[in-house]
Amino acid sequence: MRIEVHDACTGQPQAGLPEPDADGGRGLFLVAAIADRWAVAARGGPGKQVWAELSVKGR
Repeated sequence: MRIEVHDACTGQPQAGLPEPDADGGRGLFLVAAIADRWAVAARGGPGKQVWAELSVKGR
């Protein structure tokens, strides 16, 4: 399964280890922990897309 998120911000996100008492900063940390792979890519227009691919087991 592939998930993409697009936004118009030019900043590049980074997955890091947040402080235990931090209010935020866990989004990409969690994505990196569960995704098979993920990356940040340019998009047509301003901003970027962040995508992640996860394996899906058959039933």
